[in-house]
Amino acid sequence: KRCDERRLREHFELRGSEVTDVRVMRTREGKSRMFGFVGFRTPEQAEEARSYFSRSFIDTSRLEIEMAKSRGDSELARPWSRHSKGSSAYARTHPEAAQAAPEGAQGALSGGGEGSGSAPS
Repeated sequence: KRCDERRLREHFELRGSEVTDVRVMRTREGKSRMFGFVGFRTPEQAEEARSYFSRSFIDTSRLEIEMAKSRGDSELARPWSRHSKGSSAYARTHPEAAQAAPEGAQGALSGGGEGSGSAPS
């Protein structure tokens, strides 16, 4: 809740890994969205940090750590919201978008991000 980039960086550097970049995601009003991204120098350091810090705490917030995936990655969960392009609910509520999209392009995903790992902030 009160975690900024500096504090998140310090937390993940405790094990001696080289943190290259940190980003806490915020709303337009500047309030934390309770997740962020932490980048490491090597994939091995990222995996070591994931296994060490998974289910640990910053103050009273428990960290759930996952490796970040690129937009359009086939391993991402399928969108389910009626507001997300690519979901069947969106296609039902926006038939004009489903007809305008070329065949096979309906699976495009919105959201996601790039990085080596993420953690709530």
